[in-house]
Amino acid sequence: MRDSSIVTSRRYAFWFGAVLVLVFVVLRVAPFLGANIGRGVDSLDYRAAARLPLLSREFLGGPRPFGYPLFLKLVLHNEHAAVVLQMLADTAAWLALAWMAARVSKTPAIRVAAAVVVLAIGASLDMIQWDRVLSSEALSTAFGVGLLAALLWLYERWTGPRLAVVAALGLAATIVRDSNGTFLGVVAIVLLIGVSLRRLRVRVLALVVIFAAVAALGSASASSGKRWQGPLKDVITLRLLESPERTAYLRQRGMPLTPAEIEAARGHCVAPSANPPTACVVLPNPAFYQWINEHGRSAYIDTLAKFPATTLWEPLAHLRDSVGTRVQVELPLAADTAERAPVSRFLDAVFFVRNPLLLVLWALGLIVLALVVFVRGVRGVYVVAVALVVLVYPHLWLVWVGGALEVARHSLLASVQLRVGLWLGSLWLLDAFLTRSSMSEDARSSLQNRHESEALHA
Repeated sequence: MRDSSIVTSRRYAFWFGAVLVLVFVVLRVAPFLGANIGRGVDSLDYRAAARLPLLSREFLGGPRPFGYPLFLKLVLHNEHAAVVLQMLADTAAWLALAWMAARVSKTPAIRVAAAVVVLAIGASLDMIQWDRVLSSEALSTAFGVGLLAALLWLYERWTGPRLAVVAALGLAATIVRDSNGTFLGVVAIVLLIGVSLRRLRVRVLALVVIFAAVAALGSASASSGKRWQGPLKDVITLRLLESPERTAYLRQRGMPLTPAEIEAARGHCVAPSANPPTACVVLPNPAFYQWINEHGRSAYIDTLAKFPATTLWEPLAHLRDSVGTRVQVELPLAADTAERAPVSRFLDAVFFVRNPLLLVLWALGLIVLALVVFVRGVRGVYVVAVALVVLVYPHLWLVWVGGALEVARHSLLASVQLRVGLWLGSLWLLDAFLTRSSMSEDARSSLQNRHESEALHA
């Protein structure tokens, strides 16, 4: 009788899962069918990079990360094939994460809730809208979400093949976007500290080596292509020149701008000429661009250390500019994808919470509750989700200090990390409570049965 009940439960679970997957696939594919292929300035750069020789320095260490141009090479420069494969990769990654989120949950209700929440986030407008854009966002999200699913897979059971999948996805995420590799380098440092303090097992050093290696590869490619120059120029003129103290410090470090040039450049991006025409202010001062090339990076790093309070607080003070804003790629002045997805808009409003104050309070509450539960000896996969939330700050910090333009777009993966961590952390904490309560109830029932048996024998 019990075996029959188990078979029936599994059958219901199978059909529920099949319906959930079907609904998710429809929600991702339906808006895709009526949309345009979105293109922008980045698309032009990626197209040009994809025409370069595969093993050339200009390709592997050029002005753009080589991951997306490599992808365009693999699809033989067929843009329709590129966007279809982006959609498939993104869809598969979210399904994998939903599957693993359910697998590592203990109670049936939480398994269902975890899968539903993950797929709801994956079907939200901020996720599906990038599938039609010829840019790195869709693949960056796919590899990032896939990496999280692979880490949960590894958490479930540590094996060599699973570790290899983690390494492959970490490498893929890094070559698609520089900030992903830098963030994995930060994760490697955090894991190394955890092993040093004996809070993590020694085998975690394998992850440290993998993440440090892919971060080093991404850094070498970015340095070779001097991909930091443009973002640094924007950070200086759009942010640092807005501060009299930081402006004075940069002038002490040799920044060759006159007061009139500072006034003209403050709050704007700048270009050495108006050819080709740009929306930036023309600043025809070759000494400034030479200074950025030779001394700008070291001066900027020193600025971060010189004003530590500003450096640490700025990303939090501008959460609305990063995780609180959706890039509207469907608009004609953006990528012009003409996306129409009312259900995904609803899911975006409900699950992709954007109110910065609510997000901060939710994160702080989750972290405090997790610490209390952990101190009381309750262990569980909630630790992974809470770690995701805690690591959102360094992720956003890296994005913020790394550039001043399109912060919301560059923060996309950090936004995903935050929402997934908050939702799954809340569910998995509840799962830990339910599991412990169930175990306590079983223990009490077992003790009562033993006492009754002893009474009968007496």
